[in-house]
Amino acid sequence: MPMTAARFFAADPKEIWPAQEDSFFNELRTDNATYKTTAHDRFADLDAACIALLRQSARPIREVLDIGVSSGTTTLALYDRLREAGIDARVTGTDRSVSGHLVRVLPGVRTLLDDGGAPIQHDLFGLPVRPWFRRADRYTGMRGVRSALNATLGGRARRLVAAGASGASAVRLVSPRLAERPRVTIECNDIFAPTAAYHRRFDLVRVANLLHPGYFNVEQLRLGIAHTVSYLSGPGAWLLLARTLKRRHVATLFRVSDDGARLEIADRFNGGAEAEWLALEASLPAWNK
Repeated sequence: MPMTAARFFAADPKEIWPAQEDSFFNELRTDNATYKTTAHDRFADLDAACIALLRQSARPIREVLDIGVSSGTTTLALYDRLREAGIDARVTGTDRSVSGHLVRVLPGVRTLLDDGGAPIQHDLFGLPVRPWFRRADRYTGMRGVRSALNATLGGRARRLVAAGASGASAVRLVSPRLAERPRVTIECNDIFAPTAAYHRRFDLVRVANLLHPGYFNVEQLRLGIAHTVSYLSGPGAWLLLARTLKRRHVATLFRVSDDGARLEIADRFNGGAEAEWLALEASLPAWNK
């Protein structure tokens, strides 16, 4: 059984096992119908292969952007692996939902809200109850129960947050272990909105389990990739597109050509990323402007 949010956020990060952290975040579904699903260090083999190629380049890696980080546990793993390889980079992770509120709505009853105000966990006297529906809920009667909890507890929680009630505490919907890494920051960001502060800034950009046809159509993918490549710092910068399918990673590592005119394929993993062709078509920034 996953931990309640109250117990998770009150615990010393050193006392939470990776499996417990994974279990907690895997049960959280935000208002845009995406999960905070995570698995501790699941990109270990992919990270190691990419870093081996990065170390062969004379170009320094000073700024790294990790897009769509969910709980941020794989961002931590990437940062630690870069440090182990002698790459002392500052890492920025982004996700659409990185904060929320834990609200005491009644004695012994709490509701965790995401930053959009949607309930993502109810805590009934220490028992975690998910607010979102599964198909089986139609047959067990739990759909009506969850709907009622969401309307009553969720509505009261939102009103308490709006009123600034003392029982409503702001929380970060990311791994508490991130606080131990001052050179890793997690920011709320939407890949489909351009971010001027990221433009031509990052020497390595990783987009894992986000820009693929399982989530978005071609035009959405083209827009997301256009914004992503605009964040690359110039010739010699790197871009990794990856997706996990049936416990293996399909991915492509790109490098900006020396003349800055295009992305070149540095390596493919298990056949390459599904959106590889769109990245190769993307227009790169004018680096001299």
